[in-house]
Amino acid sequence: MWFFMILSYIMVVFSGIGLGLIGLNHYFDFWARNHITLDLLVSIIFIAAQTLVMFFFVGTGVNVREYLESHPELGKVLYQQMFSIKRKLYPPTMMVTILFMAMVILDGLFFIGKVSEWWFHGLYIGTIYYFYKATKVQHASFKKSTEIVLSMTKSERSDS
Repeated sequence: MWFFMILSYIMVVFSGIGLGLIGLNHYFDFWARNHITLDLLVSIIFIAAQTLVMFFFVGTGVNVREYLESHPELGKVLYQQMFSIKRKLYPPTMMVTILFMAMVILDGLFFIGKVSEWWFHGLYIGTIYYFYKATKVQHASFKKSTEIVLSMTKSERSDS
């Protein structure tokens, strides 16, 4: 669990750096070989990071449910808390992923001269905003899920 959480943080940091590089490359063209290759490279990292975050919470939710099924004395409150975390986490995470992909596609379309640059500007600003919002929600969700796991296993740790 801890490995995937730390890996998620690292990947999200690289995603933010990549998002900044895409914006800088759009305006300053420092990626000399081909404009779209940077977009594709960052897209792989970005999508992998957001997918890892979502699957972390899917896996943690399954583990919490299975643990609570084997320990019915703990009730279902912890699973309901985990479910509410996912309900808050998924909308901004999915939105930033969709905006990012639309931004990359429009950046490529602008590069080949098919759309106005203003489409990229709008989507880039929206992606930056939702990236910040999603990262903030993801951090809070990681903290809450860690609290759930620690409170769930507290009785086992104090028995040892």
